[in-house]
Amino acid sequence: MTAQDDLPRLVPPPDDVEVDVDWSQVEDALGTTLPDDYKWLVERYGPGSFNDFLYILQPSSPFYPTRLVESADRTAEILDDLRESGGKIPYETDELLPVGKTDNGDTVYWVTRPEGAPNSWTVVANGARNMKWSHFDGGIVDFLVAVLSGAHRVDVFPKGFVRAEPVFEGYPPPDARRR
Repeated sequence: MTAQDDLPRLVPPPDDVEVDVDWSQVEDALGTTLPDDYKWLVERYGPGSFNDFLYILQPSSPFYPTRLVESADRTAEILDDLRESGGKIPYETDELLPVGKTDNGDTVYWVTRPEGAPNSWTVVANGARNMKWSHFDGGIVDFLVAVLSGAHRVDVFPKGFVRAEPVFEGYPPPDARRR
């Protein structure tokens, strides 16, 4: 079994996902190839949130803060500013590419090492109001399975984030799309 088998069993995806992504255009804009599990996640789940808290950044989204390319540009600026003001960041700015955000302002990043091998990237979460960097040794889908199942605790996420029955809510909600 893989994480791509486990995630839909743990958290069923929406039935009506319609995502059409020009991956080469997105990767050109970012200057890097993206992991295959991320592409699968976007195409299988689309835009939305896990447990009404964790949002996976999307190549295109109706909500600006959850757009991948724009978030990559903005977080690079924030990390550089933080570093210049004396913040201790255990990674170089160009080694971090955001992949998710939370309602609390936390950011989930890929650690883009080794360069040129996106399917080997790991994940790290950084708290919005602290300098904690919670590392996970796996890709984004492995991370979601581990976190949502309760097998891995991310210390920058609130304890109540994990639910007995995790959910994914696509947006806009299905009833809003029909209007």
